Amino acid sequence: MILPILLLLVGILIIGISIGMALDLVPVLGSIRDVIAEFLGTVFGILLMLYGVWKAAPDPVKSIVAKGLRKIPNLPTYYKRRTVKFELESEINAALKEFGKEGSGFIEHEVTISWLKPDEKARRLFFQGGKAYLKLGFDEDKERNLVEAVLMYCSECLLPEVRQYIGRPLMRAIDLTFIDELLDKRNAVRGRAYFTQEVIPREIEVTPDINKYLDTLELLSQHGLFIRILLPEIRDYPGRTHRRVSRRSHLEQVEAFIEFLRITSEDRTKKIKRAWLHIGETIRIGVVLVGITNKLQFEGTKPYVKRTAKHNAEGARNVYLIGYNLGVIYVPSIAKEVKQRGIAAEYELHSYDALIGGELKEQVLARLSVPEGAGKRFLEKFPKKEEWPDLEDEKDQGDVVQDSHQKETAMKETVTAGRDVTQKPVEGTDAKEKRVVEKWELDIDVSWSKRVNTPGESIHGSVAAVDAAKVLGVNKLNESPYKTLKSLIKGSQYLCTKWSYNENRIIRG
Repeated sequence: MILPILLLLVGILIIGISIGMALDLVPVLGSIRDVIAEFLGTVFGILLMLYGVWKAAPDPVKSIVAKGLRKIPNLPTYYKRRTVKFELESEINAALKEFGKEGSGFIEHEVTISWLKPDEKARRLFFQGGKAYLKLGFDEDKERNLVEAVLMYCSECLLPEVRQYIGRPLMRAIDLTFIDELLDKRNAVRGRAYFTQEVIPREIEVTPDINKYLDTLELLSQHGLFIRILLPEIRDYPGRTHRRVSRRSHLEQVEAFIEFLRITSEDRTKKIKRAWLHIGETIRIGVVLVGITNKLQFEGTKPYVKRTAKHNAEGARNVYLIGYNLGVIYVPSIAKEVKQRGIAAEYELHSYDALIGGELKEQVLARLSVPEGAGKRFLEKFPKKEEWPDLEDEKDQGDVVQDSHQKETAMKETVTAGRDVTQKPVEGTDAKEKRVVEKWELDIDVSWSKRVNTPGESIHGSVAAVDAAKVLGVNKLNESPYKTLKSLIKGSQYLCTKWSYNENRIIRG
């Protein structure tokens, strides 16, 4: 970056001297040779300045040049191709840079495009000097070229270190969702039509299993979680996971995380109140929603700071604050206070629009990196418990908040009963029969109920197993007397009445 700036400054200096001589501000040399030298120096200065601008900001310059060429009628084929090349490179690289900033730098390569010659058929991609060189067939429709270029780019350049840990169907679904986000970002209407009508069916025909992931990833995309939470967490996965873990286990961990984000998104749509916490073997995050006006105005930032600390004390490495309504203003100050209190080592802020319940809403997200033990140390200094920040929208604060508070109180009473009483008599399926429910059964039920509280909803097996292991005081469920979730539920008459196991999922009855 230093060289382009130096070239730009030298060019400006030469042009300035030339203009000064023309206006008699500096002495003019009299000979013809000196006049020619002055002219050549001016031209050289202009060229040097333009070259410096090109090197310093290539994408904006390419965009300007392409727009100029587009206005020339009957443009020769060579310049048509050059125009489309400049347009694609500027648009793709601009979008990649934006996504890289929003997702904490998961984009690594700048795109450079060239066209296949008439005798060439195979498209190619190779890397050199930090750039991804794409070679593909030319199409008169720029947006078709845009889709095909990004499709090729994502196949190898999007999170390359992660691809070994994730099955092809899921990874390809992530690629396609990223492309959809990019097309939406660039407002490529025709490109998106081509993508949804031709590319998606083509990809599903080749890999049918991607279809089961696309709806979930689209939901995350609508809520703004795909770029800003899912991809950054997956990017960090290779450096945090154990190398000897089986490929199936890697896939289950990532799928469990995606399932957590799906439930989080659906909770926001349904206005369900819940502590959003995902503590997996590798990915461990907490999500805190910030937006109820009366909570913020009368209680300030304190409850959210303590909730962030509590999430970390329960195992979260990263905590995400999502602000909406008045929370858009408060999230930056909460993030700053969390760092000042020593809970977070650093944080990043991102603004975006999310489609929630059919309405487009402004959001602000703070990504807090919280060192292990920081939250616990903070809570030891400030042990007084704070009420959990409300989750519902402002228009539902009245009866809904009161009803949610009553439910929360009942839940707390259940938890307290589970902690204070080792055994508790509860009626069984037969009204005449009495049985004893042990403390761990109640605790597991409460833990799972925090994740799903509607009959028919389910929890991914790996997530449910982590919750159960935590209650049973072991690192993994197979270290307890109950080696599997199926045997755990079967071994508890109480859990059997509320939960069932099916295809590695725990389903609420």
